[in-house]
Amino acid sequence: MLYSPDPHIPRGGILSPLLIDTLSKQVVPIPVFFNLEQFTRDLVEITDSARGRAATKALAALSLLRNFDSRKAPAGFGPGQFRGLLEDCFYRVAGSGNDWSRKSDSYDGRFRIMASGAMWFQDAFNYDFAALASSSTPVATQEGEISFSAYNASGWRKVVEHQSPTVTLAQWYRTRGRQEIYAKGKKVDLEHPIDSPRAELVQIGRRTGLE
Repeated sequence: MLYSPDPHIPRGGILSPLLIDTLSKQVVPIPVFFNLEQFTRDLVEITDSARGRAATKALAALSLLRNFDSRKAPAGFGPGQFRGLLEDCFYRVAGSGNDWSRKSDSYDGRFRIMASGAMWFQDAFNYDFAALASSSTPVATQEGEISFSAYNASGWRKVVEHQSPTVTLAQWYRTRGRQEIYAKGKKVDLEHPIDSPRAELVQIGRRTGLE
């Protein structure tokens, strides 16, 4: 687990990046073989130095190599594969262009990256205005987009759900009826239970004494 420095995740937020081997079905936390926290600090220094594109990419590649521990990495997974995975992830997040959809889905390698995140909802004791202002996860409503944190923590969700209520399952059945269900090409009659042989209950006695 990694306590994320991302301002979009409030204090107490945890981000766990996982490496998935689609061949062996093995799942390994990336921090097991890669110093992700040091890599993040390296990237901050590299970007703050404001070098050119080529130098920035070269320094980022060197940081990846120095923070990668081949002894602890899964078999068949090296820095080259890891670099390709990161480039694919970064492009999905920050890429652009008319062919973005094609490029973002073009990777078909053996390994995949999945990030599992957990966070506190911002209650009164940990309300963070900076996180609200910088949140990059929007929620679409009829009134427009609102940040995920503000939608769930500042009362907007109750407002939207009050203005656009949805029917309950019982109300839907009363107005629309139940969805028809078919099994082996035949319609299942939901109004009458299926007749089946009654199961006999067997009572198991408790033994006493020693045999």
